[in-house]
Amino acid sequence: MSKINFAIVGCGHIGKRHAEMILRNADAELIALCDIKNRNELAIDKYNFPFFSSIDTLLNSGLPIDVVNICTPNGLHTKHALAALHNISYLLIEKPMLLNAEHFGWVFKKAKEKDK
Repeated sequence: MSKINFAIVGCGHIGKRHAEMILRNADAELIALCDIKNRNELAIDKYNFPFFSSIDTLLNSGLPIDVVNICTPNGLHTKHALAALHNISYLLIEKPMLLNAEHFGWVFKKAKEKDK
């Protein structure tokens, strides 16, 4: 069985915790990180993975991403989920998943269009 390739969007405290969990999972592979802050500001040097400063650049990188793990501030979850669903079929969104039922409807509709 091949490993599931994860990219984390949002490398703050929660994103770092998710990275540690992915790295400890034998069935998962962390292949990229994304954050609007400079890599040096984030103290993530121990993670030697491709780093992107925008989700669009990450999604268009050509990396074989299976799951986008969204760990950004809550108000950005919808924007990042919709962007990721253009290219990627699977999401893992940190709680709260989305801000309200309307945002959930938008993301659910986009996911259904991909039949996921």
